[in-house]
Amino acid sequence: MAFSTAPAASIVFHPAGFLHVTWLAGPISSAATRAVLERVLLELRTWGCHKVLTDQRLADPPADEDAAWYMLDWLPRAAQQGYRYGAILNSTHLFARLAVHSISLQAMQHSGVVYQHFDREDLAVAWLLAQE
Repeated sequence: MAFSTAPAASIVFHPAGFLHVTWLAGPISSAATRAVLERVLLELRTWGCHKVLTDQRLADPPADEDAAWYMLDWLPRAAQQGYRYGAILNSTHLFARLAVHSISLQAMQHSGVVYQHFDREDLAVAWLLAQE
């Protein structure tokens, strides 16, 4: 089952038991970013899964206010309902890569969600599948 929040991202439930979120290229508004993440929250609950593969390869850096909202609002709610593992496909945009890496390090310290960063999708999927 797929859900699109165009022009921001697509969300697909993978039969192996994780959500696959693909962020689209270009700048994305705060409203669109938050709509995608709220939909991820809904899909995590709907499918009862606790793993997310996030494809950031084409993504621009997140806005500071969106990063703060993610850490302080969205992530605690996601962790409370069972989100545990996030595999991140690194952005080709250097500043986006650095920003997302910093956010994921902070998230691991404060939420218990475990993140790993990858340049190859096959390795990211294999890592997610190895997590219980």
